[in-house]
Amino acid sequence: MKKDKNVMNVIANVNWKDEIGVIAGPFQPTDTKQSWLSRAARKANVSVRYITSLYYGHVKDPKFSVASSVLSAAELARIEATRREAAQLASRFEITAEGLNAKDADFFGAEINSLLDAANRLRSMGGT
Repeated sequence: MKKDKNVMNVIANVNWKDEIGVIAGPFQPTDTKQSWLSRAARKANVSVRYITSLYYGHVKDPKFSVASSVLSAAELARIEATRREAAQLASRFEITAEGLNAKDADFFGAEINSLLDAANRLRSMGGT
């Protein structure tokens, strides 16, 4: 019983607006607020009406199943964003290594190897 109260307290203190924003992603020039919220609803597998109510604060204490779906979708969105950033950083490392290789491969050999090793590690961690 005590554990259930703790879980419900955590759910009640979540900033739903931020979580929904993470799920929906950046607001595109072609988006309306409704289409943006609809994208979040699709990704979280929750009704648009419920997402809209959470976003605008009409529902302060959502059902556990809805809260769980929204929080899980937000976590997945954060993981995907981190993977994209890791892939971008790996690409930058590879481009820098290519530039150093073109400049003087003998002089910058250790740096080139370090950059390529870091890029490979980032790609293996990110699953890309």
